[in-house]
Amino acid sequence: MGVLLLISEHNRNNPGGGIITSNGARPCTVTVTADLLNVRSSPDGNAPVVDIFDKGVVVSADRITRNGFRQLGPDRWAAQEFLDPTADSDCG
Repeated sequence: MGVLLLISEHNRNNPGGGIITSNGARPCTVTVTADLLNVRSSPDGNAPVVDIFDKGVVVSADRITRNGFRQLGPDRWAAQEFLDPTADSDCG
């Protein structure tokens, strides 16, 4: 019940929905637009594949981009051209 209360309290303080971090910024989340998207260990098209995402999957991402890739986490990079920021995110 405590979790429901926290969610309810969050929604009341943020009626537009979405998540807001402690510093007031919205996190970066992206939707995969490719049928299958390789997640690589570094921002290089020849780097080893560490994961594969299906089209439509929404994932957390970092604001860091390099060589046409967006960082999704430590040693996790995906081609930026196949990632669309979600409407309520800030991928700056």
